Amino acid sequence: MVHLRGDGARDRNRRSELVRAAGSVHAGLGEWLVQRATSVYLAGFLVYLVFRFAFDPLADHAAWRAWFAQGPVRITWGLFFLSLLAHAWVGMRSVYMDYLHSAGVRVAATFLTAFGLLALALWAANILLNTAS
Repeated sequence: MVHLRGDGARDRNRRSELVRAAGSVHAGLGEWLVQRATSVYLAGFLVYLVFRFAFDPLADHAAWRAWFAQGPVRITWGLFFLSLLAHAWVGMRSVYMDYLHSAGVRVAATFLTAFGLLALALWAANILLNTAS
């Protein structure tokens, strides 16, 4: 059977061009991957913490500070905070894009979220770098 290019193929190509012009071809793949990668790290780290403290709890504040002062511990916590912030940003942005139909409200919500996450990032960096007095 021979298929000739007819109006149906032209319509499909026209729709594909419109989709590409709108920027929606593969636009969500990166966000999807970030959500999945960060959720895997967050879940794995939380499982580690549960087992760590269930089998070897820290007795006092000095033990907590000694544990937290270790380089690998700070790195894993830093990755935890970065993953949490990235996960929150991508998730909230996706919710805003889907459910906030007014452009002004969407921009305001996005700005407030970005400001809040930036404040949390600075706070986490302050904790991790031990610059608090």
